Amino acid sequence: MPKIQVIPQRGLVQRSGKGFEHIGSDSSNAIGFHRWVETLNITAQADDAVVAKLSMYIPAQARISFAVIASEALATSADASVALEVHSADVAVGAASAGTEIVGADQTGNLSLPDLDLAIGSGDVLYDSITMGTLAPIDRGTAASYFQLAAKENMSAMTGTPKVTVIIEWYGRPAVAI
Repeated sequence: MPKIQVIPQRGLVQRSGKGFEHIGSDSSNAIGFHRWVETLNITAQADDAVVAKLSMYIPAQARISFAVIASEALATSADASVALEVHSADVAVGAASAGTEIVGADQTGNLSLPDLDLAIGSGDVLYDSITMGTLAPIDRGTAASYFQLAAKENMSAMTGTPKVTVIIEWYGRPAVAI
């Protein structure tokens, strides 16, 4: 699917890439509203390790307004659950989880709706979703925003090919491909 841009001077524009942007100009650094949707393949990893990461980051001075994670395919084994984190650096798949959880049961203040991690095991509910719920928009200040899904239980023996769709909305500059 192409990137869709709404630009006042030009109207609706299709570009190569992913996402949706409503921006104030045709500049590559145009400030605006952005939405990124990406489906990630989940890898078998230990508890609190990164199981997948988005293929983009958001430059500094962004305000993350909303995030959701949803199951698109379940594992064929029982133990599998994930949460969404944001970090100021790119964290490799398989590395220890790092950053701040913004969607999941460990999110400070129990603000995710529902207040759970996304369960993606064989006995769980397909197409279930968790949002950042009542978490106030996150002002990232001078930090770039890299996103990863972290294992919330030991998934090292996980089987199958689970998939999780991540949706992120923010105000600021456009996403940068990794």
